[in-house]
Amino acid sequence: MKAPFAAGDGISSGPISGLWGDGGSGPMGMHVGCIDGRRFAVLITVHNRTKHAITLLGGGGAQRSPGVIKRVSVQVRLAPPPPDGGQFQRGLRSWIGRNSSSVAIPARREAWVQSNFLMQNCGSLRGDEALTVNRSITLTYSAAGRRAAQAVSVAAARIILTRGPVHPSVPINQVG
Repeated sequence: MKAPFAAGDGISSGPISGLWGDGGSGPMGMHVGCIDGRRFAVLITVHNRTKHAITLLGGGGAQRSPGVIKRVSVQVRLAPPPPDGGQFQRGLRSWIGRNSSSVAIPARREAWVQSNFLMQNCGSLRGDEALTVNRSITLTYSAAGRRAAQAVSVAAARIILTRGPVHPSVPINQVG
């Protein structure tokens, strides 16, 4: 079974604050201010487009600048069925520094994949330099007794990182 997952359009992320050098988000990514010790999470939705259950084991892959922003953990879980009336469902959970357990994704259902990032060495970014990370995530899965991987890319989930303020107005350990 090759490439069983299709990326959804929507994303969630947080915490976001104009006080930390964060800018707008759009279809090509989100502008985020880098602050040493800051925790940031990005959630994407993937759809099991097969007629079979797929066990989603986790995610990861190459990281562009792990010395500045590093994907620390990946949380995977089954998304609830869409509600009637198209109501928004919040899938973003609290940031934690460990990977979740695997989860079975039934045929034609969706999963939420949350990447938890930690920022450090933000002073190494030049004031006008933007670093784009989280261009894709490699999902590992098991299907029909075989383990495989698939890269998934969601342009809106890209993190466009610039150096944030040296001293945020709110201590980092009191948010998100």
